[in-house]
Amino acid sequence: MRHPEKKKASLASQILGVPFWIFAVVAIAGGVITWHWKGQATVEQAILGDVDLFVFLVPRMLGGMILAGLVQVVLPPEIVAKWVGAESGFRGLVIASVVGALTPGGPMTSFPIVVAFYMSGADRGALVAYLTAWSLLGFQRLLVWELPLLGPDITFYRVLAVFWMPVLAGYIARQLPISSGPPPGAEVTR
Repeated sequence: MRHPEKKKASLASQILGVPFWIFAVVAIAGGVITWHWKGQATVEQAILGDVDLFVFLVPRMLGGMILAGLVQVVLPPEIVAKWVGAESGFRGLVIASVVGALTPGGPMTSFPIVVAFYMSGADRGALVAYLTAWSLLGFQRLLVWELPLLGPDITFYRVLAVFWMPVLAGYIARQLPISSGPPPGAEVTR
């Protein structure tokens, strides 16, 4: 018996799915409530602020997505699966932690990279290790902010207190009996 092939969702349905409409309804309701309580001028000011934020974020998001696309093309799934896949063991968690700590930039860079790694075969433990290292041990942040502003002592003690956490978090994520599917609308190339 043949199984019907799963129809791939269109880009429009991926973007304009249920989460989008929930967010849109909440935003519109918030605008109506604000208009009622604070008046039209406040709503207009909020909309102008939203436009400024949109203009600020779009280039960063676009750059992060282009970088993630390059990661997916440059790193074949076999390589990603070998080094940070489910069978990579402790070594995969350490590699993901080091890459996460060395990834510069904010979430507009790191999260598209995480999705690209995931779609190329990285397992959830490596992804958790990567994100934990990026948020706790960001090398760029250490050099640019912590050392100059807090000095070597506080920076050393903070790093000493958390350097082991990415690997532990990745290990715990691997052990949890939770199945994880691909990101919404993603085709995983494992």
